[in-house]
Amino acid sequence: MMQTNNIYDIIIKNFMSKRDNIMSDKQTKEKWETPKYSKSEINKTGSIIADETSTMEERNQALVILNNWRASHAYPLQVITSNLHSKNPNAIVVQRLKRLDSITGKIKRFPDMNLYRMQDLGGCRVIVDTIDEVYAAIDQYKNSRIRHILKKEYDYIKNPKLSGYRSYHMVYQFHSDKNDTFNKNMLIEIQFRTKLQHIWATAVEMMGIYTKSNLKSSQGNADILRFFTLVSSIFAIQENMPVSPNTSDWMDELIKEIKLLDDKYNIIYTLSSLNVAIDYATTSKDKHNKKNLYYMLILDYEKKIVHIRSFMPNDIEIATRIYSEIENKSDSNVVLVSATSFETLKAAYPNYFVDISKFVDTLRNMIQKLSHI
Repeated sequence: MMQTNNIYDIIIKNFMSKRDNIMSDKQTKEKWETPKYSKSEINKTGSIIADETSTMEERNQALVILNNWRASHAYPLQVITSNLHSKNPNAIVVQRLKRLDSITGKIKRFPDMNLYRMQDLGGCRVIVDTIDEVYAAIDQYKNSRIRHILKKEYDYIKNPKLSGYRSYHMVYQFHSDKNDTFNKNMLIEIQFRTKLQHIWATAVEMMGIYTKSNLKSSQGNADILRFFTLVSSIFAIQENMPVSPNTSDWMDELIKEIKLLDDKYNIIYTLSSLNVAIDYATTSKDKHNKKNLYYMLILDYEKKIVHIRSFMPNDIEIATRIYSEIENKSDSNVVLVSATSFETLKAAYPNYFVDISKFVDTLRNMIQKLSHI
């Protein structure tokens, strides 16, 4: 384990010391953040963040409200993710609270967006092997005895986005018959995807970090974006599904264009050469319980280090506060997620471990096989 003394550990230590002062050692249940602000206050917050003329004082207060609203999604997210995991024991099932820079970036791109109705502040993902398993998992969940309300669904597998993004999304409004605290338009987005679709999405995100551009939102070098759209199409053909819009559905034409772009930008080599050091610190409690932890992943790509800090389930409230503090005080790419094991975490978030070898190997093998090299 790498020994560090950085801003992340200082923030965590300060918050955990406060936690020890206010929480009993006997407290073992999660303490969840609850919504404290009205619909109008939350929506006003979105407007303040989108407005470049807002004062620092206005923005700071807006962030307090935004952070509470986001953190309040942790409990509904946990309930839905646990249900999905029980129904899909052989799948990779993980959850995350949306990163602050992703929230503010989305609001700035869409100034009229209603923060109260943002559908992916809390998101969970189910990753399976095949297309058939994707649709079987979807049908099983939709036909189960859940009380949550299906608000929207998008099939980006049968209808890929222009970028080549492929996944199946469902947005549920959380509802509990037993506790009305979180029945306040808490929207949770569920993504169902195959492993092939997943390694494509994580490679796009990793290349975006490397090029310092938001490729996942189709912002950045047009040729690099085109490269990933083409790769998505050959992956789609491999899964017998529709290709991305504005691309050929002939494998040889796709491979030819991919190779031309790769020759120009060395994209495959660049992806294969990315690496970071892993700084993973655990607490004494973690050593006795390696399952169902919350993990904070902090990717400092400038220093080539990913810091991993884990939290027990009963520390979720303090973890969400630490999450917000680190976002406010650093430029690192940070996310708070939950996974049933460390191996599941690595499989679900290879971009944070800068491990996209599966994407590179799969693509190289396909190109070699299909171009008869």
